[in-house]
Amino acid sequence: MSTDPTPLDLLRREIDEIDTSIHDLIMRRAQLAQRIRAAKGPGAPHLRPGREAEVVRNLVARHSGEIPKSVLVKIWREIISVFIHLQGPLAVAAFAPERGPSLEGLAREHFSVLTSINGYVSSTSVLRALTEGDSTIGVLPLPESDSCESWWPKLARSGDMTPRVIARLPFAAASPQETEVPEALVVSLVRQEASGHDRSYLVMEASEPLSQSAVRSLLELAGFEVRSLQFSDEGLDRRFYLAEVEGFVDDEEPRLGRLMAVGADTLRQVWCIGSYAVPLSTEELAESMAAVPGEARKIARYQDIQ
Repeated sequence: MSTDPTPLDLLRREIDEIDTSIHDLIMRRAQLAQRIRAAKGPGAPHLRPGREAEVVRNLVARHSGEIPKSVLVKIWREIISVFIHLQGPLAVAAFAPERGPSLEGLAREHFSVLTSINGYVSSTSVLRALTEGDSTIGVLPLPESDSCESWWPKLARSGDMTPRVIARLPFAAASPQETEVPEALVVSLVRQEASGHDRSYLVMEASEPLSQSAVRSLLELAGFEVRSLQFSDEGLDRRFYLAEVEGFVDDEEPRLGRLMAVGADTLRQVWCIGSYAVPLSTEELAESMAAVPGEARKIARYQDIQ
């Protein structure tokens, strides 16, 4: 009987070699994460959502082959979250009201199985968990003008202990087969960095009621490209407007000064309350493969090789 390896044996050996190489690289990456933690020193921020988004975008852009890009994103999100844990604490406070959809599952999908995720029944309690140090990250629903609990006006103040928007979830767009996938914003005391493709949130306090067209006009005169507008009447003559604008904006943005100048008669103050890396679109995640029936064939083919 011949003892020469069959073609299938050779393929399996090659897979074993690849698995060993992947494992070696993961262990090497862990060592580098520890060195980065030591180089940063105690108390340094270990969350860099802009950098994370940039890494995932680059991988998706260069990806080819039969593994779906959406699967690639899931793999790398798990890897990124694990190595964040190696550099410092990571705990998530997720909005989970008594009535309505909870954001705990969405948070788990993005921040990995290792991350401690706790549900809070109100947006106020999520923000309090951040400022009191019980959580590193908060996950809150997207702003809506008609919401009975507008959380974003609470970010309209200055100071290092004021949370800021740092990400939007999910980072990979849902497939057409997925329905009712919740969306959320991530807030933290860590400040966002530009990722190369970002949007930002501005909050304006007005001294009198303004129409959406008037607010949009002020923003455009200051040089902002507006994506959406929301409003909140906090009472006691306090009216807040939330603008989602294109591009990365921080407190040093010159256009903020221009906005106050063009709105001198009506605006009391303007804050940038954070920014987020624009999530990957369905077009960016489009596969160069056949649709669902082909998926079953590929899985079966991979199992044959195993």
